[in-house]
Amino acid sequence: MTDLFTFEGDGQTPLDPDEQVGLKPAWVATRGDLNDAEAANIHTARTRWLARPPAPEDLLDDLVLRRLHQDMFGEVWEWAGQYRTTERNIGVDPHQIAQDVRNLCLDARYWVTPTCDPAAVSRLHHRLVAIHPFPNGNGRHGRFVCDLLAAGSGLPTPTWSAHLAPEVRRERYLSALRALDSDPDDLGWLTSFVWPAP
Repeated sequence: MTDLFTFEGDGQTPLDPDEQVGLKPAWVATRGDLNDAEAANIHTARTRWLARPPAPEDLLDDLVLRRLHQDMFGEVWEWAGQYRTTERNIGVDPHQIAQDVRNLCLDARYWVTPTCDPAAVSRLHHRLVAIHPFPNGNGRHGRFVCDLLAAGSGLPTPTWSAHLAPEVRRERYLSALRALDSDPDDLGWLTSFVWPAP
């Protein structure tokens, strides 16, 4: 099982020392090995969480979101579930992360109560990945948060445009996020990506 946005054929690049900080499995030496290890960990977490999806008001809690990241990546990375402490070229200042995630959870509870709609799920995803709370895995974590929110709200399961080729899918996904960066009310593009029309 590979991630939604993993490209075929780019997996044999050796990991450099900076990429191995906090890596748990000693057998992981290439990008392909890492993809396999993370995919297995994510698959286990998805199976467990989707068996009993939390109610939206329970999911939308900063400690629960951290626990979810820990479950998704904890077999691979020592820092799984911990907010990043370093600057990135995307995301808020590390000192703002905890407060921004708490504020997002409070805002999102308001958006999804009493009923949740696809636009609310899209808004949550955009804001969560814009905060970029973890050292890695933010997109996969954010997509799974939305999958769980949809499951707990009775919405159709998001497909994230899985019918598209991976490189096209990734470009459309990033374009939809950038559109929301420019106009926070432009939810249509991301929503139609998450739930494409048949």
